Amino acid sequence: VSIDRRQFYPFDSPPYLTPTSSVSTSVVINWNTKEQKLSFVAFGPDLSLKDTIIINKKTNFHHIIINNLEPGSEYYYKILPDGEIYKFKTFPLFPDSFNFIIIGDTRTDSVSHQAVVDRISHYDFEFIIHTGDLVTKGYNTDDWRAFFNIESKIISQKLFLPTLGNHERPFWQYDSLFALPGYEDFYSVRLGNVAVVCLNTEMDLSGYQRKWLINELKFYSTDTTIHWIFANLHRPPYSSGSHGSDMKVRKAWCPIFEEYGVDIVFSGHDHSYERTKKINGVIYIVSAGGGAPLYNVGKKEWTAHSEKTHHFCLVKIKQKELVLKAIKPDGTVFDSLMIRK
Repeated sequence: VSIDRRQFYPFDSPPYLTPTSSVSTSVVINWNTKEQKLSFVAFGPDLSLKDTIIINKKTNFHHIIINNLEPGSEYYYKILPDGEIYKFKTFPLFPDSFNFIIIGDTRTDSVSHQAVVDRISHYDFEFIIHTGDLVTKGYNTDDWRAFFNIESKIISQKLFLPTLGNHERPFWQYDSLFALPGYEDFYSVRLGNVAVVCLNTEMDLSGYQRKWLINELKFYSTDTTIHWIFANLHRPPYSSGSHGSDMKVRKAWCPIFEEYGVDIVFSGHDHSYERTKKINGVIYIVSAGGGAPLYNVGKKEWTAHSEKTHHFCLVKIKQKELVLKAIKPDGTVFDSLMIRK
């Protein structure tokens, strides 16, 4: 462990937003500083930034929760004393329609990662889900610095929902960098008529996490105002790529996804794109083309579409209708899916 710790040292980063368990009225602003400093943020509905929050304890890893915000409203913020001004919008309580982004495996090739992020920034969306392997080495400061420099264009203004991948090892750095709801290493967020459950394939799949998953899905599946349930995890239970299907994940969790009506399970790990047909009512999408070296991907009897390409997914929700588009860095839509309930 000591070797890992020597390689990871605090660094300056732009701010980035993560969700609380109440995305319409609160937000977490995160940032990092090389020197230990107080956490000090100014914010407000206009550029006068009349409100401030200060945490009087010096740290390198800053996480400030802002509460009591108005749903569906724009706010500006800046890290004091001399940060730039950014803006974000709280999630509306009952939006008629909204979009979100799926990206995964952004590690290794910064040029490809940048190209994907540049294309994402052409679209309008409320939040971004990451399927894991944000960086190549979880203990390497330079990898994290590169990640935040590329992503900050987006995640300084939009909610970022990450999940742990195997490359985030030894994980304490990820835990230091991100403040997330619930247990942090696995958590769920409700956004309008959508529930997103982010799971951790890098720890015990049974035991406590499985029990928690069943409870969350039981709760969401009986709520009639939730029309869509998505799971997000790193290792895919169904994949025709070079890693292949993770049978442990399939055995531990897929029966639960099926039982509680999960609509789509997003995963990463195999650096390609694959969408399955419905498998016992559930669609599985591998979206791991965010910048990692691409892997070949085949086809299995369950494959609806598979392709070796850098990409992200744009999902549009309009009440009980979903449209998903898989998009390359040049803007080409190479796969799409529509579900009406």
